[in-house]
Amino acid sequence: MVGVKNGRQTLAFISAIDFLTGEVLISRYVNPVEDVVDWRTKFSGMTQVIMAGAIASGAAFESWREARDKLCEFIDDSTVLVGHSLNYDLEVLGICHAKVVDSAILTAETVFPSIESTKPLTRMWGLKALAKDLLSLDIQTSDCGHSALEDAYAARDVVIWCIRNPEELKVWAENARRQEKERKSARNRQKYGKSRSKGKLPATQSTRNWEYNTGSEDDYADIRWSDLARDLGWPEGYDPWSD
Repeated sequence: MVGVKNGRQTLAFISAIDFLTGEVLISRYVNPVEDVVDWRTKFSGMTQVIMAGAIASGAAFESWREARDKLCEFIDDSTVLVGHSLNYDLEVLGICHAKVVDSAILTAETVFPSIESTKPLTRMWGLKALAKDLLSLDIQTSDCGHSALEDAYAARDVVIWCIRNPEELKVWAENARRQEKERKSARNRQKYGKSRSKGKLPATQSTRNWEYNTGSEDDYADIRWSDLARDLGWPEGYDPWSD
């Protein structure tokens, strides 16, 4: 997807495969009919020159509507769509579909089984991280942007792995849940340290406030390692957990 006016996005490339056979059904550029304000080249791999070449050579759908019509040739109401964070894909295609398996939701619900289905999950794992953790597969490593086809296969393989390895999925989920707790604990310690240094807390404050608070998962929604790294003043892109 690429960015267009008013903070919206539109389709620039679409890939779809058959879940059972792995056959490539679609893998094609899509002409963004609106003026593009952000090609998101780092992630999309798109530039104005690349898109112009695809359009000129006939390698692009004329619009997102044509891409949607082509996709609909392969699906009907009984089709189960499989992908990662499918809500974004369906939204940009203007599709409402009831039967989906989303690898982002599937794995996050395993990590947070106590969260009710009507409430938002406190965190979802990216496809790159899941592919690495579950499949020992490195994806999205190109300097020319992500491959939509590579992502489609990775989402398929993550779902297949989860189906075939339920016990190993539980082990991964337990580790991920523990890491999330440690992340919040570190975040709380950092916040407490800042407050204490500014004199906002009394010197007699109990050290129990440094411990993990076992309250609602909602308390630490959207916490990321990048947030902690920024608070601690680490250089951008530094990952202490890779050491």
